[in-house]
Order: sequence, then C-alpha cells, then structure tokens
Amino acid sequence: MAGPDGQGISMRRLAALATTVVAAVALAGATGAQAAVPRTVTALTISGNGPFDIRRSGKLTGFDIQLVEQAARRAGVRTVQWRVVDFDDLLNGLEAGEAMMGAASITITSRRARLVTFGAPYLRASMGIVTRSGTTGVYRKADLIGSTIGVLQGSTAVAVAKSVRGSRVRQYPTMQGAYRALLDAKVDSVINDYGQSKWYVQNNRPKFRYAGAIVVNQRYGMAFNDDQGELRMAMDRALRTMMRNGQYQRLLERWDLDTVLR
Repeated sequence: MAGPDGQGISMRRLAALATTVVAAVALAGATGAQAAVPRTVTALTISGNGPFDIRRSGKLTGFDIQLVEQAARRAGVRTVQWRVVDFDDLLNGLEAGEAMMGAASITITSRRARLVTFGAPYLRASMGIVTRSGTTGVYRKADLIGSTIGVLQGSTAVAVAKSVRGSRVRQYPTMQGAYRALLDAKVDSVINDYGQSKWYVQNNRPKFRYAGAIVVNQRYGMAFNDDQGELRMAMDRALRTMMRNGQYQRLLERWDLDTVLR
C-alpha cells in the first residue's frame, strides 16, 4: 500500500499502529472509569450493632465496616470516612447528601428505595427474638402474642413486632437502649436482626437468652445517595469479586455469620 507521499507503508507497521490505538483507547476508558470513582468516600453507619457495626478500642469495626472498606479498596477508593448516626437518621442523611453511602445491616425495602439507591443484596435478613435469661415459654413469634416488644426505631423489626397480635411495641433509637429496657423489664422481648440478636446474647451472657428466629424474606444492601451511580456500580463489581475469590466468605466466618444464608 502506498502513502500520500508515494512511500510504502508495511502491513506490519499498520498492524502495530492499530494495536497502539486500540490500547490507548482502552487505557483512556479504564482511566476515565476509575477517575469517576471518588478517592475518598463518606459513609454513614450506626454503632452498638454487632457483629455488623461496633467499636473496639475506640475504632469502628464489624462485618459491614470491613466489607465496605475491603470492597472500596478493590473499587479504587483510598479512604472511607465513617460517621456514626442513629439508624432512623441514616437514610434521610443519605437522601440529603450528607454522605455518599451507608452500611448498617440495612434491609432493602421499596419504601427505603424511594430515599436511596441500593447496591446488590449481600446477606439474608431474618429476625431473632431475645428475652431475659431464665424466661421460659418463648421460642417463636406466636409465643409473643399480647406481650410488650422492644425494637430499633425505624428498622424493619417494627413492622414484624406490630404484626404480633395484641402486642405493644416500644421503639428505641439504639439497640443498647432496647436491651437496657429488656433488662429493666420495660419490655418482655426484643426483636432484631438474626445475626445481631445471636451476637448480642453470646457477648452478654448470662443476662440474655436467644429465644428463636422469625423467618422473613428480606436482604441487606449497601445504600447510596442517588447521585453516586459510579461508586455504587464499582462497589457492586468489587463485591462480586469478593464473593468469587473467598474474601467475602472469610469475613462471614470471622464475624460468625457463615450460618446466615446469602
């Protein structure tokens, strides 16, 4: 093939040029996609919600905290800046743009999806019943009929507790408040997430008793401000990789959640 100046251009040089152009386009695309993911991410969570979100030696940790931080590193994020809020304020804060995302064993519901955009589901969200140690006769939801039940304000446990016939439901801004009310006999039981219920009993023996599970068809998801589409997609991709390579399973086992089916 002859060029405009009449000099020949070899097919090998043309192939090399084409390869260079394709590589440059691919690199530009990858760089642009990575640049769209913020290097610093602001995130909301709650505390006292073991094994998901707790403080140890003054530092936030737990399954959700480590899941977000490990997925964020895979997504190209350098720093996750956490802020602790009451659960009832978390989704409203995200909708208002106070942070980019949130994680706190947040159950995905259609009502909440009007406030935020959820990432891919990552864990089943069943419920657990906790009573005071020594309580007998309570093993399932039907055993709570006519009783007083404590729940976390704004959580999906509110609707579950209200569905118990004749129940009186008392809501608390923190789980610590709900469990204190249980110890003080202000409520007969506490309903909360299955994993959290079992964890709290195991770490506060012999004050409490894990009474049984309430099966619900719900799942947890990370919540994102609606403007954070690139971050959400990058975190979803990272989470899928973690589920394939065993990193996610190791986190489940570290926080004793490996019996909770995905």
